[in-house]
Amino acid sequence: MQLPEERKQLSRRDFLRVSGVAATALLVAACVAPSAVPSGQSGAAAPAKAPATIQANFAFTQSDYGLQYEVIGKWRDLFQQTYPWITVKLAFVDWEEHHKKMLVLAAANQLPDFVEVQASRSQLCIVNKVFLPVDDYIAADTKFKMDDFFPGIMEYYQREKKTYALPYDHGPEILGYNKTLFDEKGVPYPDESWTFDMFREKALLFTKEGETWGFSGMPRSWLLEPSYLTPWGGKLLNDDETECLITMPESVTALQWWTDLRMKDKIIPNAAQTEVLAAAGGDFVSGKVAMTNVAPWNAPTWNSLANFEWDVAPWPAGPAAHTTAGLGSGYGITKDTKYPDDAWLWLRWMTSSEGLAFVWSNTGASTPPRKSVFDVYFKAPWVAKHAQYFLDAMNGYMKLGRPISPHGAEFTAIRDRELDLITQGFKPVEQGCADMKTDGDPILAKNKEYATS
Repeated sequence: MQLPEERKQLSRRDFLRVSGVAATALLVAACVAPSAVPSGQSGAAAPAKAPATIQANFAFTQSDYGLQYEVIGKWRDLFQQTYPWITVKLAFVDWEEHHKKMLVLAAANQLPDFVEVQASRSQLCIVNKVFLPVDDYIAADTKFKMDDFFPGIMEYYQREKKTYALPYDHGPEILGYNKTLFDEKGVPYPDESWTFDMFREKALLFTKEGETWGFSGMPRSWLLEPSYLTPWGGKLLNDDETECLITMPESVTALQWWTDLRMKDKIIPNAAQTEVLAAAGGDFVSGKVAMTNVAPWNAPTWNSLANFEWDVAPWPAGPAAHTTAGLGSGYGITKDTKYPDDAWLWLRWMTSSEGLAFVWSNTGASTPPRKSVFDVYFKAPWVAKHAQYFLDAMNGYMKLGRPISPHGAEFTAIRDRELDLITQGFKPVEQGCADMKTDGDPILAKNKEYATS
């Protein structure tokens, strides 16, 4: 899922309170038969029936997951009915604590049996030997269709031709828009024909300084390269993430374009205005912003809190390319498990088509990483009318949100520092890019250790 600090979700209590479909979703989910999940370990000898207890750790924040608390528990109960010798203990751990603690526990050989991992941090966990490879299990399991996962997603979870984790969600960022504002202005809705020039032209129509804005969402985080730089031909990093390329002319041009939207055109709220709008639920939910970038997991919150109609459209095409960022999370079996065969049964249970439909797609909580589950997602109660555009992005122009390298997380602190200074007008674009490269390259150079290993 998207980094929790970069999205707003309803609390578990609020989600259940405002969701008129919570109980229905659970009943529908309970009717999903795990028909593709074998009663034993598929393609191999029957697993030992000795009692096994698996500790499964999930990463969360105080406002994260919502209805998924209940649904994961229901899916766990069905698992234990199917595999009665296995007990699965669920643990929900603070997001930041979880990812930091994994490396400490790995060094101490005290990891739980099963852990969630955010995609951009999976390579760091892999090189620190958090996970067991699962290729032998996949090869022996003829019903577990790996080709059902969207192309490119598995790059997060694989290294040196081995698979260490499996995704449970993956979402592209596309364009969300306030239909009510568009109707009031008589502006046609955005569609597949939109370029960023058209986007700016329409955004200006909704901009009244200090009152309404055409767009919300500055270059940031894992979105920076695919969504904000690559459309202009720019890059943040080289392919093996050993060098920062933010100073290339195309990257500087792209960042200048976006900075001008805020500083000159006043299309995007500044930091102070964003703080004021937060009291009304946030920039977009306030109803004062016409467009923003949207991920699939925004839908439940928007449907619950926004007092206007909204929908989604493709991310606009740039002068050089049509791309946008995608990111998600996955699950893996750790090296410290005493029950690898049983842990595989649980991992495949959680990442099978049935598991993804049950836990995530039935509620519209996120777009699935498996192609076969999208029909379930489209029928979920929270999804946008034109949610097909998420699938179009996944099939067409979505790229990996970066960095994903082992030392990428260290680099992000420098990246975010300079982006804040640039987009708030405290530092010229060219200077900020130069400083990002100067301070970032020594960190990225540490990835050379892994580049050809």
